[in-house]
Amino acid sequence: MLKKIFLPFENSPFSMAALNYACFIASRQNAVVTGGIFIDIEKVNSSLGTLNDDETVNWHNDLSDEIISLVEPTVEYLIHSIKQRCIKNGIKYSFEKEIGMPGAQITRLSNYYDIVVTGLKSDFGLIKKNSGSAFLKKILTGSATSILAVPNYYRAIRNVVVAYDSSISASRALQRFVHLANFSELNITIITSSNNSVWAEDNIKRAKEYLLSYGASNVITDSTHIEIIKVLQSSYFSDTDLIVLGSHSQSIKDIFIGSVTEKLINDANKPLLIGI
Repeated sequence: MLKKIFLPFENSPFSMAALNYACFIASRQNAVVTGGIFIDIEKVNSSLGTLNDDETVNWHNDLSDEIISLVEPTVEYLIHSIKQRCIKNGIKYSFEKEIGMPGAQITRLSNYYDIVVTGLKSDFGLIKKNSGSAFLKKILTGSATSILAVPNYYRAIRNVVVAYDSSISASRALQRFVHLANFSELNITIITSSNNSVWAEDNIKRAKEYLLSYGASNVITDSTHIEIIKVLQSSYFSDTDLIVLGSHSQSIKDIFIGSVTEKLINDANKPLLIGI
């Protein structure tokens, strides 16, 4: 069960989709969605102000009137968006008190939540610079918390693929998934790729048994020696609503973000539940 959902929020379609996904999870978990308003401004390395109890902003004294006038409409819009969407959906919500924090603080704050929900390509800049997935990759390399990274659209989660290699990060993703899933609604496929068929079959069997113990009823498995990214691309992308995977695998040299995960972040345009 999840209690605290962290929503790093900025003014983009990716963050608006992340808000919908956060509400989707919170409604099934009776969890609180906490919005953090992040704005990266050149040469500003601290938050812009603090949020009062009435959800107005107390701007820091050292801010120029020019910066305040520049960011105030965006901050007010973001606060209003989270508040109204949560109220409409009957979701409990709160805000991080620091407003307009630099994006670099996301990693530090994320460690105090059960899950982070963010956009695949959210960049947290006031002026958009098409930074791709740079911020997401920074979070993945510094956080201890699993991350749901979503594209710039929302659709209900029905069909789930678990890309499982028994690595620590993949196992953490699997564990977080069982704590947030409503299994009565889900069709789940567990995929593993290995040249060692005995090892692969044992791991995938154990992963299935783990899901079944939490009440999953519709679980199938797929064991292959083909590179897993190719299997996902050829057979699963079109009908999949969520991919569950680790940030890196035992067989990948990059200890921060594995090649499969990076490929999915860059190209899949699918929600990814990523274990750290």
